[in-house]
Amino acid sequence: MPKNLSKAKDAIATATKRAGKKVGEAAALVSDLNKDGRVDQEDAKIATAKAKRISSRMADGAGTLARKLAKHDMVKDAAAGAAIGAAVAIPVPIIGPAAGAAVGAIVGVARNMKSTAQVVSEAPGEKPKPSAIKSAMKRIRRPRQSQQG
Repeated sequence: MPKNLSKAKDAIATATKRAGKKVGEAAALVSDLNKDGRVDQEDAKIATAKAKRISSRMADGAGTLARKLAKHDMVKDAAAGAAIGAAVAIPVPIIGPAAGAAVGAIVGVARNMKSTAQVVSEAPGEKPKPSAIKSAMKRIRRPRQSQQG
């Protein structure tokens, strides 16, 4: 083996070893959570406790959001549509329950948006107001039909 190639090989090996040591030292510094100079079981316990706290906060936030969303009629209709769509799509080999649930949720939301059930006025004797979409559709003029014959 030529001298230059041997020197290059040794230089690369030395640099690799140094880099490996530096990466190991950096990992130890980052992983040493109790700052005792060692990565040990105590550090693992600290990391586990922190992960539990974070996941608990996330679960609480998700639960709060889910409770707020569950009160909305559109979410209820989407969930019902998704359940029906998933059940209907189970026997279809290419579609499957996931795609069926997605289509069912879309249908549920569309049905919700088409429904005329809106918040009813609390004053007794007043008729409920029609939906904004329905009233807007009434204002749109339809083109006249040409009479040919």
